[in-house]
Amino acid sequence: MTLPPFEIVAEGHDFIEAPRISAEGEVWFADLTGKGVYRNSPGQATELMLPDRLWVGGIVFDDSGKVLCSGRGGIVALDPATGATREVLTRIEDMPIVAVNDMEGDGRGGLFAGTIDFEAIFETGKKPSPGLFFHLSGDGEVTVLRRDVVASNGIAASPCGTWLYHMETTRGIWRYPLAPDGLPGAGELLVELEDGDGLTLDTAGNLWAACWNTARLRRFAPDGTQTDDMPLPYPHVVSVAFGSHDPDWLYVSTGGNVDAPRSGAVLRMKVDVPGLPGPTTRLRTLCQV
Repeated sequence: MTLPPFEIVAEGHDFIEAPRISAEGEVWFADLTGKGVYRNSPGQATELMLPDRLWVGGIVFDDSGKVLCSGRGGIVALDPATGATREVLTRIEDMPIVAVNDMEGDGRGGLFAGTIDFEAIFETGKKPSPGLFFHLSGDGEVTVLRRDVVASNGIAASPCGTWLYHMETTRGIWRYPLAPDGLPGAGELLVELEDGDGLTLDTAGNLWAACWNTARLRRFAPDGTQTDDMPLPYPHVVSVAFGSHDPDWLYVSTGGNVDAPRSGAVLRMKVDVPGLPGPTTRLRTLCQV
């Protein structure tokens, strides 16, 4: 498959992460290093919805109408109507969270997510501490699934609900069997991929991977065989997502660097297999008055 023609939804940012498309066709995204969470509504200018939120790598819609945003210190819930936020998760096992990166709904009201040591990566220059891969249930219970993640990134489940996939940058795509309770068992490294970042699946079970350093999209069959390799004309390709509004469109976010600043953009392209939108959450604390 050659790279399909693409449209630019938003541009002029530093390093765009976490594209999410609402049921109404709104495109939400974050600027990981430039700060802020944004919304692009059809036919309108892009709006800054959450100023100064740093290191947002994941966005998930909750059934309450709130928008969950990862980032420095953990996860917050944003009320789009008022701009108010409330903390959802700031500590795991009584330890403060440095940052949460990618997140994905589990289809049961909760979510999967991973922590990442962005303080070491962006501020101190020290060797990053290993991150946690964890599950947050709709009732607020946290289960740590892994404690040794180099850099936790994209998360997605198979259309049959049998497998959970998790991108660990520097290593590749892990595949975990999902138990009847919705939690994953022991995983296997399905695809070795050094610069993998965002991850999403289509309805045929194909895996779409954003490769940030080589600036390309790669598609893999469910067994891990690579079927497509598509370079994009941007310094970095960061994340990918489908939406329920029109699942024939794949949304791709990009990033800039010192040689090409402000090259962060959100693109969309029509693909040959419809995609799977990420599930919403139903966090009980957000439904309480």
